[in-house]
Parts: sequence; C-alpha cells; structure tokens
Amino acid sequence: MAKVGAERGLSSMDFLAGSGLEPADLENPTSLITFEQEFRLIRNLLKHCGCVTGLGLEVGTRYRFTSLAALGFALVSSSTLRDAFSLIPRYSELNASLVRVAIDARATDLRIECEESDVPLDLRPFIVERSFVAGLRIAGDLLGRTALPRAIEFSFAEPADVEPYQRLTGVRPRFNAPKSALVFSQVDADILLALADPLALHIAHDQCRRGLQGAPKSGGLVGRVRELLAAQPAAMPTMTALAETLCMSVRTLRRRLREEGASYLGLCDEVREVMAERLLTGSRLQIEQIAETLGYSESASFIHAFKRWTGESPHAFRRARAQLRSE
Repeated sequence: MAKVGAERGLSSMDFLAGSGLEPADLENPTSLITFEQEFRLIRNLLKHCGCVTGLGLEVGTRYRFTSLAALGFALVSSSTLRDAFSLIPRYSELNASLVRVAIDARATDLRIECEESDVPLDLRPFIVERSFVAGLRIAGDLLGRTALPRAIEFSFAEPADVEPYQRLTGVRPRFNAPKSALVFSQVDADILLALADPLALHIAHDQCRRGLQGAPKSGGLVGRVRELLAAQPAAMPTMTALAETLCMSVRTLRRRLREEGASYLGLCDEVREVMAERLLTGSRLQIEQIAETLGYSESASFIHAFKRWTGESPHAFRRARAQLRSE
C-alpha cells in the first residue's frame, strides 16, 4: 500500500498519519500492525487517491506467495491448489489478510468464500479486492502460469467502471452477491503442482506451528476489541464508542462478542489484568501510578480488582516475580 501510494504522490508521513506507526516500522519484518492501524492506513490511501475504481485490485497485484513467509512456503510445497488454499483458514493467525476465508467443501470447483462481517463497510471493497487479486497472483505462482478463475463474486455493488476488474482478474465479476467468493475450476484446483514436495511441506508445517505458538491471538472481533481497549487503558472506550468505531450497533457488538465467548466487561478486566501484570513485572512504577495508568481513581480499587483476578495483592505479585528473577 505504501508503494502504491508513493507512486500516486502520497508521502510516507501522510500515509502513516494517525496510525502511530513510523516509516521504520514498514521496513521491520518483526513489526506487528494491528487491525485498527491497517484500517487507518487504508483510509489514508483511499482519501489521497479519491474514487479510483479497483484500487484494491492494484495493491493485490503486488503480492506473491513469498509475501506470506512460512505460510507461503507451505502453499508452494502443497500437492494441489485445493490443498494449498485449505491451509489458509488453518493458519489464519499467520495470514496477512484482513478477511477470514472458508473453503466450501461441498463444491467440486475450489470455492473460496470471504467472511466480511469484521471489516468496516467503507473498506470492504478495497480489502476484498486486494485479497482476491493477491489470491490470483499466489495461485499463479503455484501453477507456474497465469491463474484464470472460473468466477469471482463480490458482495458489494457494481462500480460504474468494471474494466479494471476484467483486466486484472480475467473475468467479469458478479456483484451484489450474497457472499464474496473466488472460484477456481476443478482442473486447476486438483492438478499436481510442479513444486509439490512432501518433505518441504512437513518443514513448512513445523514453521507455521511455531509461528502460531508465538503469534498474538488478535484474530476475530474479540482481538480487535482487545486492541481498542488496550490502546486507551486509562479511559477505555464504552460499548457505544466501540460499536461506532467498529461500524455496528451496540446490540450487534454484544451478540458478536457473546458468539465468540466473550463480553465487554470481561475483556476490560482481561486487558487490565494483562497490563497490570506487565507493569508490575517490567516497570518500577508505584502501585498508585499503575492504578492511575489503568484508569482507577484510587489504588484501593485497583488492589481489590487485582486480588479478584489473581488471588493475591499487587505487592505480593511483584515480590514473588522479583524473587523468581533473582533465583
């Protein structure tokens, strides 16, 4: 996105504005970018470029299987395109895409469907376009030739100009579909890939599993809510403010959190507990300062909450961790 923006005259400073990121973060392979930060970057790009039809398609053309690191290694080592793309939901925490995908096991063709409910409405066209063209480019890398889909379906409305879609995907997409989907023919889906290698695939699986063990569990709505709460620990956003940021009603937010086994108050406590333990272990802040950092008006309330979370006082927790480090 930064490169596409730069080619259109968007400065690095304007691209990163409001995201909390620095130019060095884009060059650091270990940097983690949150959902909300990426949403901000996309909005900055769209604001600068204006109503450019299919801008997400253009960004998607920059992707290759190497863009997915260990997961890309697993894809290119798979036996077939169907086997390769079935790994994406399995290792979704390692996937750079903002949309979750599912493989329709009932379809003879390879049908890859998007779950877009976590994506803000104003960004869905860009994000889905980017994901699908990236998928086409990666499929081409695996097949060793241009990958032509059997069909492409978009859930959003048809734009005035569909030429960029036909030019960059090879087909005329269907718009206003019930779900966004990328479809490959059975022939392409099940042909043996030239670079298939069982040993390399085994190594790639090991790398992906190790990546999952160290990856932050930030997927889904719960992960995004955690990020928003952690960004303002001293004044966590209310349910109403969260719902507005996530482009949904309070009722929908409450229901969606419940479906993922979470609640607003439970996540507030979870975020505060994690941050409290980090501050008690890794800083020299006084208990009163930590309480203030986490939004408590008095330390007594924080101490009571910490005992409820962990069964011990903040002082006892800090002493025990200090003793463990000294042993």
